[in-house]
Amino acid sequence: MAPIVVEGVVFDLDATLVNLGGFVEWKEAHKRAVEAYVACGCPEDLIHRCSEKGLFSMLNLVRDELSKTLPSSEVERIQLDAYRVVESCEAEGVARCHLMPECLPSLEWLREKGIKMGVATSNSEEVAERILEIKGIRSYFTALVGRRTGLRMKPYPDQILRCFAEMDIDPAMGVVVGDSVRDVRAAKSAAIYAIAVPSRFTKRRLLEEAGVDRVIEHLGELPMVVSELNHGKVTS
Repeated sequence: MAPIVVEGVVFDLDATLVNLGGFVEWKEAHKRAVEAYVACGCPEDLIHRCSEKGLFSMLNLVRDELSKTLPSSEVERIQLDAYRVVESCEAEGVARCHLMPECLPSLEWLREKGIKMGVATSNSEEVAERILEIKGIRSYFTALVGRRTGLRMKPYPDQILRCFAEMDIDPAMGVVVGDSVRDVRAAKSAAIYAIAVPSRFTKRRLLEEAGVDRVIEHLGELPMVVSELNHGKVTS
C-alpha cells in the first residue's frame, strides 16, 4: 500500500471507542435471535447451523442464505425482527458502558487536525446513537452506520464504505480503527488502511493473518500513527 494522507477515520464502536459488550448478555441476545428467526418461519436446521458460528456471524450467514431464495424485502423484514431482539439486549448495557482509554484526547486531536470521523458498527444504530450522546462524543462524528437491514455487517465492507460515503471521504484517503479481526477484514477487503486496538479477547496472530497494517496498544497512540501516515513515514 502506498503512503496515504488521512482525511477520514472510521471507528468501530464496541471495545474500540466504548466498552459496551462487557455489560450485554450476549448469550441471551443470541438465544432471542435464534427464536426470532424460527418464529419468522426460517428452517430450524439452517438457523441452528448458522448459530454455531456465533451471534454476529449468524446474523450475516442467515441473511446470505435467505437472500438466495427470498426477495430482498422479505429478507430485510426477517432481519429486522432478529435485529430488534438483539437491540433490546444491547440497550441494557448503555447506562453502564464507558469510554475506552485515551478515547477523548484522540478524538479531540483528530478534530483539531480537521480529520473527519465516523462510526461503523455491527451494534444497533439506535443504541450507538444513545451511547455517543450520553458519553458526550456524538459531535465528533460526521456519520454513524450501525446495523441496517440493507447492509451486510463486518467482515463485509458495506458498513465501512457507506460510512466513508456519508462522510464524503474517499476511502483511499481514510483509515479504519477497530479491535477485531472482523474490522480488519472489512477494511482490507476494501483496500483501506487498517489499525487494530486489540481487546483482551483478540488474538494478534489472527489480526496479522487478516492483513492488519498497524497494531496499537490504546487509542492514545492513534495520533502518532496518523501523523506518521500524513508525513509519509508509514507504509505497508
